[in-house]
Amino acid sequence: MHRRTAIWLAAILTLATPALTPAWAETPPCAVPEALALRGLTLPATRAIAASGKPLTILTLGGTQTAGTEAGDQSATWPARLEAALAAALPNATVSVVNEALPGSTAADISSRIAGLLAKTGARLVIWASGGRDAAQRSDPDSFRVSLQTGIDAIRDGGADLILIDAPFVPAPERMARIEPYRQKLLRAAADNQIPLFRRHDLMRGWSENNTLNLAARGDTERRAVARHLFACVARGLAAPIVEALR
Repeated sequence: MHRRTAIWLAAILTLATPALTPAWAETPPCAVPEALALRGLTLPATRAIAASGKPLTILTLGGTQTAGTEAGDQSATWPARLEAALAAALPNATVSVVNEALPGSTAADISSRIAGLLAKTGARLVIWASGGRDAAQRSDPDSFRVSLQTGIDAIRDGGADLILIDAPFVPAPERMARIEPYRQKLLRAAADNQIPLFRRHDLMRGWSENNTLNLAARGDTERRAVARHLFACVARGLAAPIVEALR
């Protein structure tokens, strides 16, 4: 890694830049083990737009976790924090993160809208957290996998890059048992299609076990604080490899 790139990445991971919003200062860093970090992203479509000097739009897809309602305000969601981090690290670029969280939507619902969303936003990078609503509705896991592949194909046909986000870790065995079949389908789709995967599940498990995040928090105030911290950590973990890919 070039020294200049390393300096920018360190700035993102430590949030040691005044250009970031004040909300970032509220949350200490979360360690990202080397084995779990996204590395070697190519992102050719994203890089081409960045190199051309045109505005770079990133489309985020998901459910309530992407919408970030637990955080209390939109500036604390991980898409908003990702936009702030990228804007700070890429001062000569115009970066916007468009959040189409679509709470309550299954993979099939989202897949059917992807072509239209790409045409509407002009996004050349999609970050997709999938499977939460399918697990909640107990959709057929095989049908979920088909819908996920349909969405992957639509993103590629639309000329955009894709990063998939693994399912969250929940410190409740019965809930994880419900989520796991869909998580396994997502992991297989990422591997089969050679799509970079942000390993949110393993990261959250580690942050829970080392007491960085109290994912079992129950009071509204504490849960909001934990959510804000989590979203900041997710944004950092995504921002650093994206910046590295664009430099």
